[in-house]
Amino acid sequence: MPPPATAYWPTPEFNRLNMGLCTLALKRYDEAADHLTFGLAALPDDLRDALWTREHREALRRAVEAR
Repeated sequence: MPPPATAYWPTPEFNRLNMGLCTLALKRYDEAADHLTFGLAALPDDLRDALWTREHREALRRAVEAR
């Protein structure tokens, strides 16, 4: 049984945010930007600009600048 729609965090799409942070730490900037872009876009509309996404948006900015 799939999780309810409110449980967005156990999805493969949400995991891309974590992969983005990991690949950024490994200096794999293109890969990090791809993961973070996809992960942020896959969030439910009401969460895309949530305060907790600031870390991921900042990581995306750093990855794009470092490419």
